[in-house]
Amino acid sequence: MSEALSGTARQPTAEQRAIIEASLDPMLVIAGAGSGKTTTMADRVVHLVANRLAKPEEILGVTFTRKAAGELAAKIRAKLRILGQQNPELSDVLGPDSLEAEISTYHSYASGIVSDYGLRIGVERDATVLGQAQCWQLASKIVEAYDGDLSRYSGASSTLVQAVISLASECAEHLQNPRDVETWLAALRDEFEALPLNTGKGRGPAGKALELADRLDIRAHVAQMVQQYQLAKSQRNALDYGDLVALAAKLALNVPEVAEQERLKHRVVLLDEFQDTSHAQLTLFAALFGAGHPVTAVGDPHQSIYGFRGASAGQLFRFPGIFRRADGQPAETAALTVAWRNSLSILESANAMSSELNRRAEQGHAESSTQLSPLQPRPGAPRGEVELSRFGTENEEAQAVADRILARRSVRSQDVSVAILCRRRTQFQALQTALEAQNIDYEIVGLSGLLATPEVIDVVSTLRVLVDPTRSDALMRLMTGARWRIGSKDLMALADWSKFLVASAKRARKASPTVIDDVAEAASLIEAIDALDADYWPDSARELSATGLQRLLALRDELRTLRRFVGDDLLSLISEVERTILLDIELAAKPGISYHRARHHLDAFQDAASSFLQSAERVDVLAFLAWLSAADGEEGGLEMLPVEPKSGAVQLLTVHAAKGLEWDEVYVPGLATKSFPSDRADHWGTGNRALPWPLRGDRADLPEWKLQGEDQRTWIGELAEFTESVKDHALQEERRLAYVAYTRARSFLAVSTSKFAGTSVRAKEISPFLTELVDVAEQESAASYGLGFRHWPAEQHLPEENPEREAVIRAQWPFDPLAGPYLKIGEKVVEPLGSRRAALLSAAQRVQAARPSELSLPELSARWGIEAKRLLEQRTVRKQVIDVELPTHISASTLVELRVNPAAVVAQIRRPVPRKPGLAARKGTAFHAWVESYFGRAGQLDLGEFPGAADDFVEDAYQLEQLRENFEASEWAAKQPSEIEVPIETKIAGVVVRGRIDAVFQDADGGWELVDWKTGQLPKGKELGDRSVQLALYRLGWARLKGIAVEKVRAAFYYAARNQTERVLDLAGEQELESIISQA
Repeated sequence: MSEALSGTARQPTAEQRAIIEASLDPMLVIAGAGSGKTTTMADRVVHLVANRLAKPEEILGVTFTRKAAGELAAKIRAKLRILGQQNPELSDVLGPDSLEAEISTYHSYASGIVSDYGLRIGVERDATVLGQAQCWQLASKIVEAYDGDLSRYSGASSTLVQAVISLASECAEHLQNPRDVETWLAALRDEFEALPLNTGKGRGPAGKALELADRLDIRAHVAQMVQQYQLAKSQRNALDYGDLVALAAKLALNVPEVAEQERLKHRVVLLDEFQDTSHAQLTLFAALFGAGHPVTAVGDPHQSIYGFRGASAGQLFRFPGIFRRADGQPAETAALTVAWRNSLSILESANAMSSELNRRAEQGHAESSTQLSPLQPRPGAPRGEVELSRFGTENEEAQAVADRILARRSVRSQDVSVAILCRRRTQFQALQTALEAQNIDYEIVGLSGLLATPEVIDVVSTLRVLVDPTRSDALMRLMTGARWRIGSKDLMALADWSKFLVASAKRARKASPTVIDDVAEAASLIEAIDALDADYWPDSARELSATGLQRLLALRDELRTLRRFVGDDLLSLISEVERTILLDIELAAKPGISYHRARHHLDAFQDAASSFLQSAERVDVLAFLAWLSAADGEEGGLEMLPVEPKSGAVQLLTVHAAKGLEWDEVYVPGLATKSFPSDRADHWGTGNRALPWPLRGDRADLPEWKLQGEDQRTWIGELAEFTESVKDHALQEERRLAYVAYTRARSFLAVSTSKFAGTSVRAKEISPFLTELVDVAEQESAASYGLGFRHWPAEQHLPEENPEREAVIRAQWPFDPLAGPYLKIGEKVVEPLGSRRAALLSAAQRVQAARPSELSLPELSARWGIEAKRLLEQRTVRKQVIDVELPTHISASTLVELRVNPAAVVAQIRRPVPRKPGLAARKGTAFHAWVESYFGRAGQLDLGEFPGAADDFVEDAYQLEQLRENFEASEWAAKQPSEIEVPIETKIAGVVVRGRIDAVFQDADGGWELVDWKTGQLPKGKELGDRSVQLALYRLGWARLKGIAVEKVRAAFYYAARNQTERVLDLAGEQELESIISQA
């Protein structure tokens, strides 16, 4: 075993060794936070391969996120490479041509099962997987067309749309037929309504009984709509993501050949993060790999924090009984209890959180059915520090966090990683303000709310104004923003003009029956601006100021210009809006940040639009805006693009988003009741969207609502008891969340609370997750392992009333873009928060003072000569040196441009100029998409990536028919690629270069050939050599990815227009590629 694990930093512990060298039987591993589970799983793979118990390609590893899958795959790949280098006798299984272990996500694996075997239950291989946009649109159609009796429902239709999608998803997660759900709900409703006490008004028992009956009735109708939603998907040969796991489970249960083939293919299975699996996922893997197959499940019930997504902490402990050994005995259970991440003080805090979970397990609570050993420190673990603090207000707490970060940085390395973990995103604002006040760089990680960012709001508002004359609210955003700044008097004058136009239209309709009746009764500011005419201003209207008129006319002309692009494709329109409203220039001028980072919100918005185009049936602007409205209301306003973290930046994120991550120092503020733990305790008896818990597959782990009694009053009483049980159940998930938060820290943890949050009147009690640490800190031994108080004043030293309630934020409206709101506390007025006006006025005065006085002509001529000389010197310097730092990531095309014209690339980086894709780019995209469909795979290119790629005239304009004929006659048409559209990234001279290989073919001799499809003309001479840099990059990246010599990889261009393959034999090597970047 030591040979198999050679090259590792440390030898496995006894616990790890027992797992690594375990027999090929089912096994459950309870792995505590930071206990080295990923390394242990990788070492188990090494042991199996080293002892010829399995080949790499016979091993399946499954986890939840692509990031985790990538890390596990990389660790296995690296360890097997060392194993092969040190053990030549294993060359038959670890040679350069050997296959790798299959590491996948749970969802991707289920998708593969459906793709491979779906035809056996009538699922076509070309079934479309619906994106979020298409699910929303389809469910919306179902709700709009539903003809059932919804007289008991008084909410918005959008709420029903979300209910349909949510219930459909939960039916899939728990393998329930929505028809059975409807039958169950209707029967329960009828049984309840047949009981006595079903009349009366108010909030008494009778009123509550009516509410319950209504909810059951509405839920039954939602289940009926889910059936129609499923039928509509079937008619369209479409699936949603929930269907994939449910169908995979159905295949595993009902088609014996599926399990037979998968067991032959995967002799060993590793299931990571098993505590977060759903009932459908458990059923899928039990049906495929139960009955003694070597399955190792790894999980930690104390980190089960995704109950709202269908995961169940208790499900982990059912593994031994479901995945039994071949002799029928329950699977063995092992544990990893040594924490390799945390210091002593942090371990003590984590174990304080888990002790209550263990106590409940001892009492037999369902969600904690097994008592676990506490985490143990690693040998030589440092003491570490845990600081406890309490403050008067939330702002004081945020300021203290920022001050502490700054103070610790002054005595520690800047490379120390720091994170602030919050229970809710609403905590971010105070912390952001405090960090900015101390000039501390920070990054918000995993933030949704993309639609709430200022630049995206401006783009969306402009789109609404262009296509919807009723959206005067969107126009107000533009008019009162930093660019136009239309004042209140001018706005009132514009409103008068709008009312005048409406009145004139009404008179016209009365006077002539031929006037089309399409004028809205309500005044529209959008139409008022479009019809703005200063020469025909009514006497009854207030006058516009000269400046206001000038700005409104400019806005009118700008909107008229943009309306010419409304008929273009969506991405082109969005880009045109960005340029026209000068967002590109504003972001490029943003101080202290690169252009690429400054516009990452707009890039994320473009990606969202691209995703919409890919999956929506209607792709016009109105449909897109309707989808955005739904996403804003139900999905948190779309996800933001992840940003490459700044070196040394503080990470600001929620605890849920922190799962699986770690930092040197962690701050957890807001430990107060009703905040952390949260006071939300939703259950299936409320709302309209949840699957009834008695129908869930994990119902044994959930509180029970006893649906029985001789009258409705008894049912309502049982509902109250059930609600209390749900609150207790939710509190334990909150406790597990606190455990996750505390165990993210390696060496320093600061936990704090405040008496008042925001401007609330009522004081908050300290969270039990903090008081338990206080109890530990008050013990005499606490100081010995670094657990103590940082700031903990006596109660009489904290304010009795919230001082923040005296603060009044005042701001000029329209808002001065160079100033900020005035803060008034009592009678004291503080300077504007975040104002730039004073600094900019001072700079302007210095420029003004530096202006030359009036000069005579000879003096002026002499000064011109000096300035001309300086300009010539500057031009000479520019030719010699361009001091611009390359981004940390560049594309393959940028690398090619660096070879051709580095000065142009540097100039583009210094002052980015948007490039409008031309016909050639669109033609290439369309051809790539066709090649993907030819090979029968769904690639990752999006026809919306280049404007116009999906237009109806695409085939004629791009001459695709000729390109297709040429390709089908080429050598490539008869070959089957190993991979298509492979994303590749590799580091060259310290810069990560990213690209995408169009197709990868494996030769009979084990070599590889990479092909890049081209639709343009075949270049010659130097131009071909320059372009071959792209192939050189792909060759190097693929060789590194596969761990083989570059000589085993060949690369070629295929020019479809001429049906000619150009194999470049003298591709640049690694050193030449590095010189291209280093010489830039």
